[in-house]
Amino acid sequence: MQPSSYVNWVASLNIDEAFVLLVAPVGIVAGIGALVFRALFGGFIGTASTVGTTKAGVAAEIYAVVLGFMIYFGFEHFDETRQAVLLEASTLERLKAEGEFIQGDPTQFYEAVDTYINTVLNEEWPQLEVGKTSNLIAGGIIQLDHDLRAVFAGANDYDTMRTLSLVDEINELRAVRLSANPDDVVASSIFQMLVVGLLLSVVTGWFVRGPSILIHMGLSTIVSGSLVMLMVLAAQLSYPFTGTVSIPKSSFAHLIQNGDK
Repeated sequence: MQPSSYVNWVASLNIDEAFVLLVAPVGIVAGIGALVFRALFGGFIGTASTVGTTKAGVAAEIYAVVLGFMIYFGFEHFDETRQAVLLEASTLERLKAEGEFIQGDPTQFYEAVDTYINTVLNEEWPQLEVGKTSNLIAGGIIQLDHDLRAVFAGANDYDTMRTLSLVDEINELRAVRLSANPDDVVASSIFQMLVVGLLLSVVTGWFVRGPSILIHMGLSTIVSGSLVMLMVLAAQLSYPFTGTVSIPKSSFAHLIQNGDK
């Protein structure tokens, strides 16, 4: 399985699943590990020994900064993609409205637009949800452009400039939507960062010795669990069409439900 598949799997988890499969196990390992580490190496992390604590703290702070930037840009990327999807659906609705100005029977025009919408819902969206859109990005002009040019081939009395400009907008917005998921190279980097973060979240609390064993275990569990939840959020934001934190396809489905203008 490729790293992108692992990251997409993490992004597909809801809060309950993430807690059971990732947060709780990591928290338990961190808590038990703190107890074992305290028993074996407690003498090296006493109040007079701050080397381990300092190193662990610096590593955790560096990773926290990196993770914070990732979540910040993830939110920004998610919002930009959401806006592009809504704008694409809105532009399609405007395009369907152009059918009212076509002389004669506009059935073929509406069929071309509906074919595009159905392609988005039934072919492209399932691949968006699993993060596999690289095969859809290539190809340049969308089929909608070809279909509408065929519709207007015999309509000499209709100005196609506005309609085809809307199609150009749709093509650009479609490219934004399909490129929103990270490619394999970026997904591999995200996967490596999450693995490093997972290890840090487990071991960071081991080097901090408190006055109580229970407090030591509790802090290790809480810190590790919080970091893992943030990592899950970072993965979810990296795949804006996957899981509970995702962009819904309702804006496109709404166009089909409304029928032809």
